[in-house]
Amino acid sequence: MSKPNRLMKLVNATEKLPNNVRTFLLSKAFGQFVPLVGTAGLHYDYVSQHKVIVSIKNHRAVQNHIKGVHAAAMALLVETATGFVTVLNVPDHRILLIKSLHVDYLKVAQGNLTATATLSDEHIKFITETEKGELEIPVTVIDDAGQSPIQCKMVWAWLPKKRKQS
Repeated sequence: MSKPNRLMKLVNATEKLPNNVRTFLLSKAFGQFVPLVGTAGLHYDYVSQHKVIVSIKNHRAVQNHIKGVHAAAMALLVETATGFVTVLNVPDHRILLIKSLHVDYLKVAQGNLTATATLSDEHIKFITETEKGELEIPVTVIDDAGQSPIQCKMVWAWLPKKRKQS
C-alpha cells in the first residue's frame, strides 16, 4: 500500500491507546477538523484504513418532529462515515469532495444509528493510484432495532490540489 497521509498517521498514532480513550480522542479531533460533525455529536466507534464506524445518539439536538433522528442528521452520519474512510486513503497532495449523496428513507428509525463504511484493497489501490477519480463508497446504517432504516449511495471524488500561483 501507499504511504499513509497525515490523517492516517494520526489514526495510527492512537492504535495502542485503550479503545474508549482512542475513540474519544478521534471523535474530538475529527470534530475539530469538520465542526458540523462535532456539533451533531457524532462518535467514531472504529477507524481504520478499510473501515470507519460512526454513530449518532438519538438526542434532542438531532431529533425530528416524531422524536427520531432527523433525516438531515442521518445523511450527515452517512456522509461522515464514507468521507472519513475515503479521506484516510487520499494522498495529501489531493483534495476530497463529495460528488453525490442519495438517501432513500425506508422506515422510521428506532433509537440510535450506526453507519459502517468500508473500502476493499482494490478500492484503496484505485484511490491512491488514480490522480483524479471518483468512487461509490459502500455503507450500511443500522438502528437500535437492528434494522436498516435508510439506504444510501455516496460518491466521493478526488483531484489534485491547485498549486498557488507566485
